[in-house]
Amino acid sequence: MPGRDADHHPPYVDPHAKEDERTYALFTHLVGLLSLADMTLLGLIGTIIMWRIKAKQSPFLDDHGREAVNFQLSLLIYTIGGAIVLGAFTLLTFFVGSIITIPAAVIGAIFVVVLRLVGGIRGAIFAARGQYYRYPMTLRLIPEPVE
Repeated sequence: MPGRDADHHPPYVDPHAKEDERTYALFTHLVGLLSLADMTLLGLIGTIIMWRIKAKQSPFLDDHGREAVNFQLSLLIYTIGGAIVLGAFTLLTFFVGSIITIPAAVIGAIFVVVLRLVGGIRGAIFAARGQYYRYPMTLRLIPEPVE
């Protein structure tokens, strides 16, 4: 499908995406923003549920759902990885390194929040237009189905 290669081509508009599919895909991206409110896995869980409910209904919904889940998983991995690295550095320096790690943690948290906010909104906008979207800095942990 041409839209699956969205990284290398201009945004592909799916002429077969119905209005209700576009709206559902829009909310699939926006539900990930729930993690901004309470810093839990709520956004990831909501995105997975929304994707799995409608994944088989259309390739458009499957693609947007998979991409949104991959993005949420990537942000979770980056957050956990950053916390482990900063925590280890703090412990290895007998907490003297906290002079560096505390500001680094704040900057990292701000970066993740901005990336989640901007990415989620952009994904929603593309979905509403009927276009395929690829989040930046996203690990493709859930592969595309082989046709």
